[in-house]
Amino acid sequence: MRKERRHELKENELAEILAKWYSQIAPHSQKILIGVLAVLIAYLGWSIWSRWAEAVENEAWESLHAAVESGAAADYETVAERYPRTNAAHWAQLMAADTHLQIGCRQILTNKADGAQELRKALDGYLALRNVQVSPFFQQRVLWGLGRAYEALSGTREGQGELDRALAAYRELVERWPDGPFSSVAKRRLNLLEKPETREFYDALAAYEPAKQGAQPPGGEIEFGPASMPTPPKQQTPGGDAGSATLDSPANSQPVVEQQQQATPSGQDMKGSGDNVPVKESQNQDSQKPSDSEKTPSE
Repeated sequence: MRKERRHELKENELAEILAKWYSQIAPHSQKILIGVLAVLIAYLGWSIWSRWAEAVENEAWESLHAAVESGAAADYETVAERYPRTNAAHWAQLMAADTHLQIGCRQILTNKADGAQELRKALDGYLALRNVQVSPFFQQRVLWGLGRAYEALSGTREGQGELDRALAAYRELVERWPDGPFSSVAKRRLNLLEKPETREFYDALAAYEPAKQGAQPPGGEIEFGPASMPTPPKQQTPGGDAGSATLDSPANSQPVVEQQQQATPSGQDMKGSGDNVPVKESQNQDSQKPSDSEKTPSE
């Protein structure tokens, strides 16, 4: 009897607690129901959106892989425009800027105006990605490209103060990521750009005009520097031989502008595969170091 009595008292207590609780929430039951429904709808909406976003991201990566086959800046830019705010679009923008930089570095030897225009497109592309937070490696790639674009532009008539901006970009790269994959090459760029003869070379390059406007740029990989870059021909003296003009350049200076190649980024949390597109960072950190083709020709 005592056990049954105690059990009955406990049941009565529980009933009283539930009744009291219900009496407190009853006036707000409609609001609570609306809140629960809102949470369910939000969850369903998020699930649908996340699946759609994943499908779009996958499609963007497939389009980027297809663009790599052509290697044209216009194809990279199409991917970026068609799939905005995706990681694949950001990498496509970066690869488009790299391509413009490569073309500009070639054309600067034969058509300064067209070369400067391509370099300006490259610069605009890097600047547009300046604050994009894809991964630390991506940020370093952008900053490295930005420094190279500024440096190349300093060899054109439009390059007013661009060499100082290149120095600032390289310094930021070294200071923010002292152990990063681009730190060592950025330090070498700083050492070369701080030499007086380097500035003299870029001043001469900015004043140089190719003899034949619109000539086809040479194929293959272009190396820049006093040892390989033509400089302004000497002024022809009255009565002199028109074919005797020579090209002056510092004889023993180090090359000061790297050849641009399409990078093979392998940043964190990236998705993709292939030799020229970003992949997930499952590889060792050493695989992110710049290749020999991104180092100075003299190194």
